[in-house]
Amino acid sequence: MKITHLLITLCTITITASVASAAIAVAVNNATFTNSANGIGEFVFEVLQVELSGKPEYELVDRKRLQDMLHEQSIGASGLTGEQAAKVGKLVGAKYYVFGEILKTGDRTALNCRVIQVETGVLKPILLPIAKDEDPMAAGQKLTAQVSEAITKLEGRAAQEDAATTADTKLELPADAKRPTLAFRIPETSVTPQARTADPAAEKALESFYLSNNFKLVQLSRPSQSVRSEPVPHLGSGAMHLEGKEHEDLLREARDKGVDVLILGIATSDRATQIGNFVAARARVEIAAVRTKDSTILTSASAYGVGSDLSNFVAEKKAIESATKKLSVNFTKQLIEKMK
Repeated sequence: MKITHLLITLCTITITASVASAAIAVAVNNATFTNSANGIGEFVFEVLQVELSGKPEYELVDRKRLQDMLHEQSIGASGLTGEQAAKVGKLVGAKYYVFGEILKTGDRTALNCRVIQVETGVLKPILLPIAKDEDPMAAGQKLTAQVSEAITKLEGRAAQEDAATTADTKLELPADAKRPTLAFRIPETSVTPQARTADPAAEKALESFYLSNNFKLVQLSRPSQSVRSEPVPHLGSGAMHLEGKEHEDLLREARDKGVDVLILGIATSDRATQIGNFVAARARVEIAAVRTKDSTILTSASAYGVGSDLSNFVAEKKAIESATKKLSVNFTKQLIEKMK
């Protein structure tokens, strides 16, 4: 069997299978080689490309587009890390990134392949030994089956995590439970220098949560994001906890507007690290439920969250939203219990 002839044949195949709208986007990088002079590694990955592109459940990222992105990011095929693979996968719109290398020692050859779930960075390794006289076409098909299995398992894990997240944000209350009228004041502050902190993300996340669970919300007239009169060293411009007259004025306004419970707190965010063009951020959200008629603190909660985006501003907002979503359900259940 001549590998060159098979390679040319595979490259000229026209794939006519239609791709469903829910097809999984996969980017397959060319394999790198270690002392592999017989071309089997290149051929096996070529078979992987062709086999995956013929499956309706997958949609492959254009190879040239992928190579252009690697060049633009100054990332070589050699030494590609899982973190870099996840970053490049995001940039080309892939849900999974497949890459690997051919290892050859003496007469032994093996393919070390890695499947990265781009959003989470979770990796599934595949080690495929290739016998000396093995049909390279069969080796490519074997690799395709193992890559498909890895993606299926990762998809299953993602579905389980999505289900867990849905369960964590679904509020189940007794039929006779009283839903208090709510209002919020959760200013934000960022320790990232010169960070923008407008439009509090914690309040938006809570608004969405409570509206979806049939609570009545009241918008307070004062802005949630106040600015410090003087800068604080090592802190960006933002808001602090409400105190004194400002706090009492806020409670008075809430009572006048029929608010039963005022949710007060603060959200603090920070730029964690830079990963190529992506920014990772972290945040902590602290909130307390205050009964407006007597200023009694009914319950309180705090949580940490993380987020990533091309924009530092958006990454920090995502981190705050993540933290807020984590505490919403249990915080509200405790609040309802205290309202009895």
